[in-house]
Amino acid sequence: MNRAAQLEKRFNDILNGRVVADARSYALFLEAICAQQDPATCINKIVESSHGPSAVQAAMRHNTSSQFLNGAATKLLLYLFRATDLADVLDHLLTAIVDPPIFWTAFSQAFDQGELNEQAQEAFATLLLRLVCLTTGNTSSYHDLAKKSSILTRLLDSSQSIVKDAGYRIRHILSTFTESGIPVAAVGGPGGRHDNDFDNFREISILPTADEILCQQPPFIRPNSVLEDPDGEETRTADYLDNTFRLLREDMLYQMREVLQTVIGKKKGRHRGLTMDGVTLDGVYSGTDDRKTRWGIKLKCRDDFKSMKSIPVEQRKTYFEKDPAGVRILKHQSLVCILSGTQVISLASVHRVEELLAQKPPIVVLQLEGEASISKTLLQLQSSNAIRLVQIDSALFSFEPVLKALQEMQVIPLSEELLFWKDGNTIGSAEVTAAQVTRPLAINPSVNLKPLLGLSSSIVLDKSQAASLLAGLTQRLSLIQGPPGTGKSFIGALLAKAIHDHTQQKILVVCYTNHALDQFLEDLMKIGIPDINMVRLGSRANAQVAHLSIASQKKERFTRSRADWTIIDNLKRSSTSHCQALETAMGKFIDSKTGFRDILAYIKFQEPTYFDAFHVPEYDDSGMTRVGRDGKPVDAEELIFRWSRGFDAGQFKAELNVRQARDIWEMPSDARRDVMETWKSEIRKSILEEICTLGTNYNECQDQLMRKFGEARVAILAGKRIIACTTTGAAMFAQEIHAANPDVLLVEEAGEILESHVLTAMGQNTSQMILIGDHKQLRPKVNNYKLTVEKGDGFELNRSLFERLVLKGFPHETLTAQHRMRPEISAFIRKLTYPDLTDAPKTQGRDDIRGIQNNIIFINHTHPEDNDSCISDKDDEASFGSKQNTYEVEMVWKIVRYLAQQGYGTEKLVVLTPYLGQLSKLRDILKRDNDPVLNDLDSHDLIRAGLMSSTDKTSKKRIRLATIDNYQGEESDIVIASLTRSNGSNDIGFMNSPERLNVLISRARDGLILIGNSQTFINARKGKELWGKFFELVKQGDYMYEGFPIKCERHPDRTILIKSASEFDTHCPDGGCAEICDIALNCGIHRCPLKCHQISDHSQTACQHPYSGTCPVNHKLRWKCHESKPDPCPVCVKEAERAEEKRKRELELKQKIEEEELQRQIQREQEQLVHDLRMAELDAKLKAELDAIADAQAAQQRANDLKQKVKDIEAAKANAQKAAANVQAHANVVHSASSSRTTNPISRIPPPNLQSNVPPPNPTPSPPPTPRPKTLATQTSKQSTSQQPRPSSISPVDAAPTSAAHQDRLHQKLRQEEAARIRELEVKAAREKALAALKKKQEDEEEERKKREEAQGHRYACGSHFISNDQLGAAKATARKLAQKKASDNTANEQLMRQREAAREEALAKPKQQQEETRRREETRVQQTLWEMDVCAGGIRWIKLSQGYRCGCGFHFISNDQLELRVVEAAAQKLAQKAKDNAANEQLLRQREAAREGALALLKKKQEAARRKREEVHFEVQKLVRQREATLQENLAELRKQDEAKRKREVLLRQREAAQEEALAKLKKQEEEETKRREEAQVQPNLLQMAEHCYYAITKWWSS
Repeated sequence: MNRAAQLEKRFNDILNGRVVADARSYALFLEAICAQQDPATCINKIVESSHGPSAVQAAMRHNTSSQFLNGAATKLLLYLFRATDLADVLDHLLTAIVDPPIFWTAFSQAFDQGELNEQAQEAFATLLLRLVCLTTGNTSSYHDLAKKSSILTRLLDSSQSIVKDAGYRIRHILSTFTESGIPVAAVGGPGGRHDNDFDNFREISILPTADEILCQQPPFIRPNSVLEDPDGEETRTADYLDNTFRLLREDMLYQMREVLQTVIGKKKGRHRGLTMDGVTLDGVYSGTDDRKTRWGIKLKCRDDFKSMKSIPVEQRKTYFEKDPAGVRILKHQSLVCILSGTQVISLASVHRVEELLAQKPPIVVLQLEGEASISKTLLQLQSSNAIRLVQIDSALFSFEPVLKALQEMQVIPLSEELLFWKDGNTIGSAEVTAAQVTRPLAINPSVNLKPLLGLSSSIVLDKSQAASLLAGLTQRLSLIQGPPGTGKSFIGALLAKAIHDHTQQKILVVCYTNHALDQFLEDLMKIGIPDINMVRLGSRANAQVAHLSIASQKKERFTRSRADWTIIDNLKRSSTSHCQALETAMGKFIDSKTGFRDILAYIKFQEPTYFDAFHVPEYDDSGMTRVGRDGKPVDAEELIFRWSRGFDAGQFKAELNVRQARDIWEMPSDARRDVMETWKSEIRKSILEEICTLGTNYNECQDQLMRKFGEARVAILAGKRIIACTTTGAAMFAQEIHAANPDVLLVEEAGEILESHVLTAMGQNTSQMILIGDHKQLRPKVNNYKLTVEKGDGFELNRSLFERLVLKGFPHETLTAQHRMRPEISAFIRKLTYPDLTDAPKTQGRDDIRGIQNNIIFINHTHPEDNDSCISDKDDEASFGSKQNTYEVEMVWKIVRYLAQQGYGTEKLVVLTPYLGQLSKLRDILKRDNDPVLNDLDSHDLIRAGLMSSTDKTSKKRIRLATIDNYQGEESDIVIASLTRSNGSNDIGFMNSPERLNVLISRARDGLILIGNSQTFINARKGKELWGKFFELVKQGDYMYEGFPIKCERHPDRTILIKSASEFDTHCPDGGCAEICDIALNCGIHRCPLKCHQISDHSQTACQHPYSGTCPVNHKLRWKCHESKPDPCPVCVKEAERAEEKRKRELELKQKIEEEELQRQIQREQEQLVHDLRMAELDAKLKAELDAIADAQAAQQRANDLKQKVKDIEAAKANAQKAAANVQAHANVVHSASSSRTTNPISRIPPPNLQSNVPPPNPTPSPPPTPRPKTLATQTSKQSTSQQPRPSSISPVDAAPTSAAHQDRLHQKLRQEEAARIRELEVKAAREKALAALKKKQEDEEEERKKREEAQGHRYACGSHFISNDQLGAAKATARKLAQKKASDNTANEQLMRQREAAREEALAKPKQQQEETRRREETRVQQTLWEMDVCAGGIRWIKLSQGYRCGCGFHFISNDQLELRVVEAAAQKLAQKAKDNAANEQLLRQREAAREGALALLKKKQEAARRKREEVHFEVQKLVRQREATLQENLAELRKQDEAKRKREVLLRQREAAQEEALAKLKKQEEEETKRREEAQVQPNLLQMAEHCYYAITKWWSS
């Protein structure tokens, strides 16, 4: 194996971990790296390996000797630097080499001491430059090293060009970081005003802190004159970047301060933004698992959003995502102020998460910037319960990208021209020039550009245009001034075309607005630049260029190397680790439980004296464990617990550490509490510091991941030649644009773009910049008037880079020929601003504006202006609120309507005004007739002021409406401008600006109509010289009128001056004069009823004379003269349509019901069938189980019976043996007795107890044998055995012989017992047979019953369910239907699939057939052409070759060029013949058309005569009908009068009758009352008399 193979093996072994790199193998490993063929592949392998970076790192720092640094280390670095196409991957490996800085320190010291050779010096310079240019991580140490004078001097003094060039680049980068010469402690110097004021502007947080917002000290900002100081050249680059950042940021803060002053109540006004009270801290948000974002805090709202209370829970997220009102709630990256009461805590940007906002209550995610804001916000959220959020209406999105880009800028390209150019310096030449264009153009400025640039039409430039084009193509920095209408965009498109076609340079096109960007891209497409070479960044593109947006680009497959994925995986792991630690720290902070253990851990390092005082010894002097009162061992927190509660040391008083800390233990309780709170506060601060650090690290990982994943977008940009975006987009996509390395920066309308925006659009590799604009038109817009040129304080934020360079004396080219305005209009700007301006020929001889007496009109009036306090114009600092003028609004409205009557569409008009208040009022009144269209900037301003909704839409004709400032760069045929200002104090505000007047009077192509108070402007306190010159020109041209001068186009001698809006309706209601038109209309019957108007030819005007009538069912009909009588009747048609629709609906409903019922029936049948099948299956299973159980029982019973039979037989045998034994025993006894009698004759005496030893006969039959327990049989046998006498125990006397009779009886008894047993067996067998017969009979009956049931249906095995044959048949029929339907569906599906397959095959075959057919036709055409050329007389078929055709005879050959020429000639001949045929056809068609028109005219006349006759008859009939109707109406009226009189009489009679009845009732009542009184009068004397008698009687009785 050779050395190269061994090195390759060692390289792979170390990367794969098979060999561990050590001191012996480091040199071989470095040699193996340098031996790899491709550095890029080698670096990818190292980075993607888990062992690679660490092995390289160890190998580079194991030896720091000069020999190693000049040898292996240098060789490795130079090898790595050969991989020029790697960026992040190489930086990743280089960072591993220099961090930790063991190798880097030795390498830099060796360079500083001059110990490195030339190659090593080159490696050091290249490495230092790369480290200084890093955009991630902390690069301050590398900057500090590069700032050392010895290092920088050695680099710049090197004899090697590579080292010297690196030194120059490093010095330029360091110049952007050089600190200002102003000391920090100086009065008014940078830093020290608040917690976000630093000397280094790169440390300043973009979002302001609360202290900064409330700070009363003025910010540190340099006037522009300081930057031009010759003494400050050394720090000019750094000061320039610093001041540009601070100026732009101060402009952003101005708007925020204004809104916050209103929010906290220090300034009167109403805040329109969203307010949320009672928010609480709810944790950390870092995105979802599959989509991580920069971290933010989650704040839970106490209450729901007001607009969300009626939204259902399930629709809340959709409401936030799609509803126009929901989308506006807390927009992404909008600004929010966090307040505690009226105290401002901080400002944060919204990270919009719809899923969290949709919760109840909603959760808002905010992203904070800066450690000071984060710490203060979290502390306040933790300690206060009255936190609220207030949404701030600020365009943060337009400032933040630019400010961040300024902070990240390390290089200012073209700085020699931008910052250090002096009068007399030579302008640098462009690195690459389009020589194919510049050389001919320099020789002949009037050369035709069509062949040079491949244009579709001829273009010849004038001298100024040619000079501008040459400057743009040849200079590093070129300025092209273009007065209004001179074609600035045209020159820009030519420049882009030349660079695109004749160089390989990449162009970045930047415009201020989306509208201007889209217009320029359209110009580029028209001039011939392919769409595929252009891309547009950003949104809101119009329809013509929408396909150029980056989202619409074809997605090319972007592949990353394994090294890239290794870096991404490492970043993801780091991000996850930081995120988890961040969530843990935030959870710990939210819990806010700082325990004694945490305090002990803190004071162990911060307060060791206190820690020693609180140390708890585990054992006492005797070695015993110390315990507390509860008997448990004391813990380590015992002493600090007692101390914090104000107690003494208790049982630890005698401990040495306690006695030595007597001062601590004698502290009073208040002091102890203060110390404890201090410690807790410091611990919380340390947690906050940890949160800030973790958050910063996490965000850095996320930024790097975003950059890595954005490489796909970079790949798209790198493949384009032209990248277009707005200035804000250039800052937002700065990293991607810089990665794409555009060479040329082309800025359109550079005069209205802030210098900071142009600066951030440049990349490190920008080698050429072209600025096209006009510094004499409006300047860039800013919020803070104090920073403007007009204020005069020297800050000049709104002075563009274009204007600054022009005023500085930088050479520039000016276009002189305008192509827009008619000469009468251009004369104004020529005499006021551009004395060298000329008029192009196409501006001459244009038609006059119809209906007015002059093409330029100034309507002078004295009507006063109004003040609108609801809105203000930020450019007019001196005015409170915006301005309005009602008179001018009404006049503009009528003028727009009048011009429309003259035939001018709204697309040819534009209405301009300087003030937003007037713009709002004009918009409201123009909405009556049109749809006022505003541009993005004006719409934004009106929406912010609450004067316009973002969803206002209409279907009327659109008319353009704009402020003067936002119409710069655009034009229209007719401009109508309302100057608005009219007051006695002669105050014109920002209208004193000559730039604004210049823009106003240069927008119109054909007509200019102004309306205003000339005296207010002529006598203005500021700007009267300017306006005096203007009105002098107006008067010289006789353009000033005291009203609107109109003339009748049909009667030119009739003119009138309209002084008020109401006079339009009186003098020219229809656009002419007041005379009736009275011209016959095309019907020939009626005449035009309008007043004089523009249209003179009424032959095509439809007659609007009304007619009326009825249909056969008496529906009223109305129609116009130019229409025929409606037939059929529209009402009848509608009724018929409604009836038909009703019938269709009813039919569809009926069909739907039937289909649903059928589906339900089928579903029920299917379910029933499934149920039946399931039940049958279960029944079968149940029957099988029951049969198995029955079989098992029967088998068990049979087995038992067999066992019993065997037992019975065995028992019978045993009994028989016993009986035989007994007989034998008796026989033996008898035999013995007989033998003894013969030997000893004694009288025979029978044994007295012999009878008891023989079992007695059992005459009764025994019951059938039953199985008995074994124990019982055993006991019986034992008992019978015990009762039998043993032979040895029988005495001779007892053993008397048995008689023969006795033996017979015994035998008989045995036979009887045997017979009884046999009978029992027979009885049992008979019983079993009877049972079997009975069972068989039952089975037969059951079988018969089943057969009967089977004839009628089926019963389930369980016996509980029965289904009839009819039901089963219906189920089967349904199943068959379903099967048939399924089969038909399957057949249909198969057929459909076959049809689709056939269609697909046909579709696939059709292009092939078409191609084949096309090929055959083409071949036939070629053969025909070849045959027609008559080259070969044989007429043999021609054979196709690569370069042409050869005839079959082999003697003739025709090349492709000859054939193509023949085809072109044949085509020309065909075209000529076709033209002749077309001419003939056209002549024939004209003849036919003339004949047809004649016939149509004759037919039309006949029809017209018939129609007139019908109308006359119809008119007479109508007249009779009307007369009859009138008579009928009169009769009906008379009858109604009679009925009314009759009704009145009846009412009168009823009233009289009621009055009479009422009078009678009164009389009757009076009579009754009178009768009652009389009766009472008669009774009263009688009562008195009776009383007297009673009294007398009582007196008499009493006296007696």
